[in-house]
Amino acid sequence: MIRSISSTLPTFKSLGFRSGLNIILADVAETSTDRHTRNSAGKTSLVEIIHFLLGSDAGKTSLFKHEALIDHTFTVELLLGDRWIRASRSGARDDEIVLSSADADALGFASAPDLFGSSDELTSIPLDAWKEILGGRWFALPAGRSGTDFAGKGAPSFRQLVGYFARRRKVGGLNAIEKNGSDQQPASWQVSISYLLGLDWRVARKFQDMRDRRKAISVLSKAINDGDLGEIFGTTAEIRPELARAEEQIEKLRSQVDSFQVHDSYRDLASQAAALKDSATELTFALAEADSAVEYITKALDQETPPAYADVERLYAAAGVELPDVALRRFDEVKAFQASVATNRRLYLQQQIDEVFAERDRLREELEIATGKRTEILRALDGKGAFEDLIRLREQFGELVSRAETLRSKLKHAAALENNKALLKVEAADLELMLRHSHEEAEDSIKRATVLVDHAITTLYDDRTGNLIVEATRSGPKFRMDIQGGGNKGGIDMMKLFCFDTALLRIAFDRFAPGPRMLVHDSHLFDGVDSRQVAQALVYGMEIAGEVGGQYIVALNSDEFDKAELASDVDLKPFVNPVKLTDDETGGLFGFRFDLE
Repeated sequence: MIRSISSTLPTFKSLGFRSGLNIILADVAETSTDRHTRNSAGKTSLVEIIHFLLGSDAGKTSLFKHEALIDHTFTVELLLGDRWIRASRSGARDDEIVLSSADADALGFASAPDLFGSSDELTSIPLDAWKEILGGRWFALPAGRSGTDFAGKGAPSFRQLVGYFARRRKVGGLNAIEKNGSDQQPASWQVSISYLLGLDWRVARKFQDMRDRRKAISVLSKAINDGDLGEIFGTTAEIRPELARAEEQIEKLRSQVDSFQVHDSYRDLASQAAALKDSATELTFALAEADSAVEYITKALDQETPPAYADVERLYAAAGVELPDVALRRFDEVKAFQASVATNRRLYLQQQIDEVFAERDRLREELEIATGKRTEILRALDGKGAFEDLIRLREQFGELVSRAETLRSKLKHAAALENNKALLKVEAADLELMLRHSHEEAEDSIKRATVLVDHAITTLYDDRTGNLIVEATRSGPKFRMDIQGGGNKGGIDMMKLFCFDTALLRIAFDRFAPGPRMLVHDSHLFDGVDSRQVAQALVYGMEIAGEVGGQYIVALNSDEFDKAELASDVDLKPFVNPVKLTDDETGGLFGFRFDLE
């Protein structure tokens, strides 16, 4: 519980609280116009101050790093056990909490007594130590986590848990019942709510371990599919044929290397064999040309025939012309001359044929010699090679062996990756089963939560029903709430948060004796909510606060309060805090306006 909040800022409006219902109103100043707004009156800042004093982070954009606030200290009076503790913190020294020495001693931070010091000496303690104290007092979290279930990543923490008891709109804490911040990851809210409701949060934490491995495998698989790591991994189906091919080539090369014989004159003989091959090729072409020449000349010789002079004589006789003797003698002389020319021509062609035959025989002999020499050389080189060839073979062998080793390594990693994927599916099913069993064992806790939520819903609405749903799924525990007509981010959805938070306050009191005994809502929780439900919520919050001996702190705009007050059967005015915030320049919580970047 909180008894007061104050500051060294002179214009800050210190607030005092009591047990039960506490209503902080933001009113319209008499000097305000229609263009003024109460959004900067400080209602949301009150929640931020409470979190700041409960150990929230204070980054560069924090409200408490503003130049108008950074050097000022804010102080809260908290009830821890049976002692009211005054704790102070400033933006300038946000890593520590300042306590009175008496309070520090009471919390176990004994300091060396200063015999000359005053009785109101102050003691600073690390912020983490402060959160550890609050976690122990409010949520029974162990002070030393080593050796306990709370050791390691993903265990419940004070900051995760307290967020449900003072939701921050600034970080998206009003968006869903299970999350107190929009960036809260499943690991956080599954573990936190499981812990608060009395379920086995250790099972919920196991889901995060699985998610972490699944995420790593997913990133790796994506990189492989995109080609970034394809050269390193691949799939087993792709790697196996490559490896089989490489191993077959290795065996072939191994056999060649083992049987390889070095011939000292291998290079010279190989060059000779190549030259003989070229020579044989040229001789073969020359022989083909010789055969063509023989064929041509033989055909020309066969076609050589003497002129048909007898036919000329028969032609003249048939015409009845008798040639004179002189002409007949001339024909005989020409005939004799042409016969001698034909004879010479045939002799010449025969001589050409004989010369080509002789050349062809020579070429055949040379071809036979060249072919024989080449065959002899190749026979001598069979199964042997030059030393350089052996070196080259060995280099190829080494490269193949190295590639095969790489492929075996890739196959091993790919198989591990694929096996992990399959194992994750099995693990998800096992975890879901484990979670179901744990929920069965915690049936009373779940029933308690659902009954409390049901009471809250039936208190707010006469014409609607709803349920808190606690599910055991393959991705971990899920928590949701259904109220008829909800789901459109309207007033009913805001009341889901109210119902859930009041149930948590009641359960925390039962489980952690006494727990935080404090629930804080700012006016945004009631945006869009019917005045009748606002009135019922204020009364129900007061009742729950009374049951736990704690307090329900609510910030409201005055007009919303007036409507709720009219709709309520309970007189709510006695619960309004005497400090009223207004929308003028000096009426806000800090006493002046300033802008945040």
